[in-house]
Amino acid sequence: MKKLMFILFFGLLFAQQFAIGGIPIQIKKTNDCGEARSIDISVEINNNNTISIVFNSDCGDADIIIETTTGVYVTSAYCPTTPDNVEIRITSPGCYVVTIKTIDGTYQGQFIIN
Repeated sequence: MKKLMFILFFGLLFAQQFAIGGIPIQIKKTNDCGEARSIDISVEINNNNTISIVFNSDCGDADIIIETTTGVYVTSAYCPTTPDNVEIRITSPGCYVVTIKTIDGTYQGQFIIN
């Protein structure tokens, strides 16, 4: 009985995580520009194929570009001030690269839309 309760509890906890938010996209800094400091950017895919980008710290303005993995431009967005957030909807399935350019550097991550 304890095993069953344990499995149910953690199963519900895991399922609730995906119900509240989306699937996180790991982003990495690709170059060093500006002063070296840590910034907090979170990127995730929501259920409706919307990419949510949240800037939790001040990193000036931000240019966001979505391309295919072969480098074909898909869409872009501009965030004039941070902290703030941006949402970009992707309508076609495929493999994509998100590039975020700030005064602190360039960040990239890859994701798949089914």
